Amino acid sequence: MPNRRRHFLDSSSSPWPMLIALIASVPAFYDSMMPTPATWATWMYVVSGAVVLVSAWRVQRLVEGRTRSAHSGKTRPWGHHPLELKLDWFLGVALLLNAVLPQSNESEPSLIWRLIIAVLMLYRLLKISLPLFTETGLARLLAMGATVLALCGIGFYWLDPEVNSLHDGLWLAFSTAATVGYGDIVPSSTASRIFSVFVVLLGYGLLSLVTASIAAMFVGSQERKVEREILHDMHMQLKEVRHEIAELRLTIEAAKREQQQASASASTTPASRPKQPDTEHH
Repeated sequence: MPNRRRHFLDSSSSPWPMLIALIASVPAFYDSMMPTPATWATWMYVVSGAVVLVSAWRVQRLVEGRTRSAHSGKTRPWGHHPLELKLDWFLGVALLLNAVLPQSNESEPSLIWRLIIAVLMLYRLLKISLPLFTETGLARLLAMGATVLALCGIGFYWLDPEVNSLHDGLWLAFSTAATVGYGDIVPSSTASRIFSVFVVLLGYGLLSLVTASIAAMFVGSQERKVEREILHDMHMQLKEVRHEIAELRLTIEAAKREQQQASASASTTPASRPKQPDTEHH
């Protein structure tokens, strides 16, 4: 029975529910700054907060059931530090509180509070999604970057009244993420300006990862070339060593044969006996 309970806790400690809940609360954050906020944003806050609280409870139960020595020498999972669990509990309560606070377009303290929660959510999202970016290939990074830019373009098209088409939103997302700033299309509303700050941060991260992946490809190809040259030299040296060992073996065998022939000839030759002097008997 305890093993089944431990298995349930291990399988339920997946970070995906919290990741989906935090991402789902992002549209609610920006909807509160729109001129006519929708009612679904309030329910999105409630559902996201409940999922985060349940995930935090499961992580806490999992941490309490494990010993710290079981993770010695390994990567420490999330939740073993008290501040990490407190952050999860705080985010869950804060998301529920966002559902009852006044709208951000009506109350400046509510806007400041939601901005602080958004920064903490961004930190938690980075901690959750960090394993997804480790040892990721260039093709996957490009696909992830294209998806993020597409979502950012849709976000600008939804938040900014000056963006009249989806391709204008995509262009604004690309120029913002790349920090180019041509000036032909700029964020005009409070929601789109706050959104552009997070787009810039995402752009820095994605472009850095793509650039690092491309550089790693060139460095890796050069390293493989050097490794091939080193292996070729090692094979040539091993071939010479084998040839010298074979010659040495032949020399030793020839010396052994000569020694055997010499000992055999020595054993077949009769030994010369000294002549005894004649003694006279009187």
